[in-house]
Amino acid sequence: MRRELPLLACCLGLLLQTGCSQSEPTARKQIKVPEVGPDGLVSLQRPVPGSSLISHAAYEQPAELPQSLRPFENWTDQDAAEDALGRIGAAAVPALVQALHSPDLDTRRKAIEVLGRMGDEAAAAVPDLIPLLDDPDPQIRKSTARTIGQIGPSAKDAVPALMRTLFQPQPRTSSTTAR
Repeated sequence: MRRELPLLACCLGLLLQTGCSQSEPTARKQIKVPEVGPDGLVSLQRPVPGSSLISHAAYEQPAELPQSLRPFENWTDQDAAEDALGRIGAAAVPALVQALHSPDLDTRRKAIEVLGRMGDEAAAAVPDLIPLLDDPDPQIRKSTARTIGQIGPSAKDAVPALMRTLFQPQPRTSSTTAR
């Protein structure tokens, strides 16, 4: 909280200097940032004697870590294997490319995600990733596009397919519009 006080004071000073205060406030309102839940950024405006409006923000620390930052003790065997393959890098690419051709949706999705963790080292998988931009499953298509982006400039061969996806997206199905 001590770190936020100087920042808060600076923001308040800027608000007052730029004329962002009202001479006669008429309402009080509290705004919670969407999708943050009960522990998040809260902005509160309140009238202060002397006819000016003061805004301040407070941040409350979440009580528990987000799911993506789980302690290692809480990882599954699959989580540990995904992490290990991602760290191995280029040597694991041939096995992951084989998994991209699996009929099992989860197997393909996990292989795509691990390749994304490798970044540039997964460049050899780009020719096998490109067809997955047209996969029937929307999650596979989105994960593939993200992975190609994580591979970076080495994935330049995917640019035409990504441009096609950008300007001629797959029609939304009832399962994708419900999300």
